[in-house]
Amino acid sequence: MNILNQKRAKKKTSNPFSKNGNNPADIIISSLGSCWLIGGALRDAFLKKKFSDLDIVLEPSANLKQKIISLAKKLNASAFEMDAENHVWRLTGHGDSHFQIDILPFQGKTLQEDIMRRDFTANALALKLEPDTPLKYLPEKSLFSLRLQKKKLIDLCGGIKDLQAGRLAMVSDNIFREDPLRMLRAYRLAASHGLKISPKTLRMIKRDARLIKNSAGERIREELMKIFAREDSCAYIKKMNSSGLLFEIFPELAAQPGCATDYYGKGGVLKHTLTVLERTDLLFARIKEFCPSYKKLANYIDLKQPAIYKLTALLHDVAKPAKAAMIGERLRFFGHEECGAKMARAILERLHFSKEDIKLITSVIGSHLRPGNLAVNTVISERAMFRLFRAMGNALMPLLILCWADYASYITLARLEKIKSVLPKMPDETDVTKLPYNSPKKTMRFMQAIYMLARTYMEKSPQLSGKTLADGNDIMRELKIKPGPEIGSILEQMKMLQFEGKIKSRQEALLWLKNMAGKKNKHSIKKSKTKKI
Repeated sequence: MNILNQKRAKKKTSNPFSKNGNNPADIIISSLGSCWLIGGALRDAFLKKKFSDLDIVLEPSANLKQKIISLAKKLNASAFEMDAENHVWRLTGHGDSHFQIDILPFQGKTLQEDIMRRDFTANALALKLEPDTPLKYLPEKSLFSLRLQKKKLIDLCGGIKDLQAGRLAMVSDNIFREDPLRMLRAYRLAASHGLKISPKTLRMIKRDARLIKNSAGERIREELMKIFAREDSCAYIKKMNSSGLLFEIFPELAAQPGCATDYYGKGGVLKHTLTVLERTDLLFARIKEFCPSYKKLANYIDLKQPAIYKLTALLHDVAKPAKAAMIGERLRFFGHEECGAKMARAILERLHFSKEDIKLITSVIGSHLRPGNLAVNTVISERAMFRLFRAMGNALMPLLILCWADYASYITLARLEKIKSVLPKMPDETDVTKLPYNSPKKTMRFMQAIYMLARTYMEKSPQLSGKTLADGNDIMRELKIKPGPEIGSILEQMKMLQFEGKIKSRQEALLWLKNMAGKKNKHSIKKSKTKKI
């Protein structure tokens, strides 16, 4: 049989909830007894969305741990206690089952008290799990679905009414004082579900915004990254700015609105920053339109996880106010990229980002003027590109994404739509130094340079990542030199020649070394004769 004509058998995804024909509710009840589904799952079910997590509450009992371990065994899941003080447990599925179930006793004396301690009315919903509860698990998607029976729903705070109105409202006036992170969660939930935060809730966020500093950095980070994952993240960052929450999380941005207002207009540097973020949203939302080579681009960055690049956009000019100075009659920001990288590092460490993320973001911010410095040249040489590519490494594509959004922020959306088809074309040899500082033609050429850099990098990345065709031993043998820094310099020259296509084989590399040795010998002989004279 022709192997090309054989159909690959789809791997069957196991369903831990299907044992003995039982549905999820049956298995959960069999271990936990009387219990209630509460919160986000019910909100999502009402909005006709599937969900990956279950939150379950039950009456306090002495044998809670045994019940949870029993359920974990039935579901082939791991169980660990997240909060020993409040007896909060989490079950996570093994293998290809990525479900998550949080189980905890009432946080009040009764279910009603527990509901009233919730954050938003949309989450203050409860449903008693019964054998006929139409809860299903879809193993191929690792998601749950629930056909909601409104008559059985416990809604003490008007959550359904608020959801019907597309409104996110708080349960009580003290929810943010009890847990300040709820302010950030309000924007995340509004973004995720298309809800509008109620006026009263917004007033309470403005009142309590300063309290966000009391939340753990990693919790703030998680909520922020969920907001940045949205296609319209900038809209919610702007709303956070209106309530004062943005500057409480990022006090380093607070000087931006009053800086460079003559240049950027009302809102100053912050206006520019938010426009760059908006353009980053646009690029990822419509990547196929703005990047014809998006399939190749996906080999270098995760197009489905844009949050890290949007955060970079928000922080890229963080140091402009600190570095603003009038040089002649022009406002300049010399050194803001290096200073910005240091400031960004402090912010990211405060929010407990990983070392890998910090390295990427600070590298991009610290180098975000380099592509523009190349684009100023009438012709961008391969050697100049090589030096940029080698210096940036894996941060090259994230850098180009930031620069694309940065340049795109200087032209209107209407003009960007108009010129998008010509952006991937090679830049002409226009002398941009003779163009007005902020002319659309100059901006377009800079953007074309970004496309050229990206295209060249994708074409030549094998030469960059591959090994040199000769090694240090070859260099020492051919040039008759000892180990030292000179070898590294020669290897770098050889790598550049490989990149330019001037050396394509080991034989050519060795010939180049022999020629270099010959020139070195001639230089030594000439120098020796000069000394004798």
